[in-house]
Amino acid sequence: MKNILFYGGGNIAQSVIEGLLSSGFSKKNIYFHDRNLSNQKKLNKLKIKKFTGNINEINFVILCVKPKDALNAYEEITSMKNNPKIVSFVAGIKSKRYLKINKNVSFLRAMPNTSSRFDLGITALFNCSFQKTDMAYIKGLFKKFGRVIELDHESKMDQFTGLVGSGPAYFFYLLKTYEKELLKMCNGNKDEVAAIMTNLLEGVSKSIQVNDNLDELIKMVASKKGTTEAGLKSFSTSNINKIFKNGLKKAIERSKEISNEYLSLIHI
Repeated sequence: MKNILFYGGGNIAQSVIEGLLSSGFSKKNIYFHDRNLSNQKKLNKLKIKKFTGNINEINFVILCVKPKDALNAYEEITSMKNNPKIVSFVAGIKSKRYLKINKNVSFLRAMPNTSSRFDLGITALFNCSFQKTDMAYIKGLFKKFGRVIELDHESKMDQFTGLVGSGPAYFFYLLKTYEKELLKMCNGNKDEVAAIMTNLLEGVSKSIQVNDNLDELIKMVASKKGTTEAGLKSFSTSNINKIFKNGLKKAIERSKEISNEYLSLIHI
């Protein structure tokens, strides 16, 4: 089993680590480096060790810091280890930005999401310079806790980040309004509301697995002149689709902006 160092220990790192542990990956082979005390406490609860050893014993370094810290973190890693194998979880920043600092690196971009902790992750991979055997190993690793999509162009990583990496938050955001109305119906009983939302979402998921035609699924619920149709017509009149599409577009644009935004933080 390979040794993996998570260079950064925030939410996405914790989600992936939990996914790895649930798949049977040994915690003895996982290390982290993070100065944030809150992240340290959470990772300590998972019994993940803070890295204090020889970095040459590490097979893969997972770069999972915030974009503003990414280029400096990359420089730190490459100054400590010759020809490291780096997997970057960082949104927005393109491979060429890193390789201008040090090109003697095997580099791979990956974008998992927080559902990885439930073995329902969706991870995009773009191979910049990994050898086939290393690529196969990393792909197999992410497959342990979800689906893997290999992208044929690095530019698609921005699309994936905005659509899928950020995806869970969009559904949580929409559910907040739904939750408020359910709480009124359930006299403020949060447990009952959580159970209703969970069952509804699981039912939606199962329905898509059986039939991926969304228009047909809508028709199965919405009878003519019924309550569902009235609600859907209101959504259509309010142009909900356009608003939602614009939000997705903004997220993708933001991913593209990040690369240039933090370029000035390090001399290249």
